[in-house]
Parts: sequence; structure tokens; C-alpha cells
Amino acid sequence: MGTLSGVVGPAVAALLVWIVSAPRSELLSVGDGRGLRLPESGTDGGSQLLMLIILLGAAVVSAVLVLWHRHPGLRRPGGIPVFLLLPGLTCAVAAAVATPLAALLAPPAQDAPYGAVVAQSPAVGALFFDRMIYGTSGPSWDWFPPGAGWLVFGAMIAAFTVAVLAHFSYSSDLRDGLDGAEPGNPPEQRGATGQVQSS
Repeated sequence: MGTLSGVVGPAVAALLVWIVSAPRSELLSVGDGRGLRLPESGTDGGSQLLMLIILLGAAVVSAVLVLWHRHPGLRRPGGIPVFLLLPGLTCAVAAAVATPLAALLAPPAQDAPYGAVVAQSPAVGALFFDRMIYGTSGPSWDWFPPGAGWLVFGAMIAAFTVAVLAHFSYSSDLRDGLDGAEPGNPPEQRGATGQVQSS
């Protein structure tokens, strides 16, 4: 339960922060629930999308840190798919529910008088689109299921985080330390005099 909370919790917190603080696109009400869109920077695909990318990226990093701390047995090549796919799937699901959740928690006013400015709920645009290679060749993102781009994004952030953790880790599972150190045994350390000391 602690692992589930540590993986899903940051994504939920990221969504709530995004719903509250993301820039809103605005409409000029003309009555009857209709309006004219005002030109500004908060439309989906712009600053709203960028803010969600930053927040979900931070949530992926937090999820990887939780998995790394609570499950040392995953700190080996066989555990890499778990480190990548679990935070990546969480990121993709969070992005998929972001727009409907924002519409539920922060709905726009439906009875605004004529001439009033109405802030719309934040919405998520497509993360990746068109062709994969320089936008002109290769497979198209339209060939893949919705949310595939967010899965790839989450897995990329998770892979970078795992690489950093593995680089700075002294876990015996990664066989760090001096040459000849056996898994499960603490590596020997050299003292100031250059002599090998057992920790």
C-alpha cells in the first residue's frame, strides 16, 4: 500500500496543482452558454501543456525514488522494466484523466451574463504529433494508441532518473565498490594511509 501511494500520490498531487494553477483560456460570453474565445497564452497545447509536462515529470521522478528506496531487489537489470513502465503508465493515465478531471473540479460558469469573461477549465493537448523523425518521416504518432506519447515521456524521465541513481548508488546489488567485492558484502574502503580497511 505504501508503494502504491508513493507511485500514484505524486501524480494525483500534480494533477490537483495543475487544475488549480494552470493558465486558463477565456471566453467572452454572448449568452446561452456560448462565447467568443479571447486570444491569450493559456490554450491547450501551450502553457497548460508545458506546465503539466513539468508537474508529471516531477511526479515520475518521485515515483522512481519511492520504488528505488522501498524495493532494493529491483536494482538490477531485471528490474529496469518495472522502473520504466510503472511510472510511465502512471504518467499516461494521469494525462488521460487530466482534462475530464479539470472539467469536473473546475467547471466554467454556464450562466454568465452577456459580456462577462469566463475562464475555461484547463485542457491537455497532444504531447507528440505528426511524424517521429524531424516531423517529416518515420512512423506517425497517430499510428499509436492515445496516451502513447505520455507513456514514452514518462519512461524516458524514469530511465534518466534510474541512471542517475545507479551512478551514485553504493548498493551491493549493483556490485559497486572495489574490484573483487562480492554481492551482499560491504566493499572494502581505503584509509588515508592507502591501506585497505574493512567497513
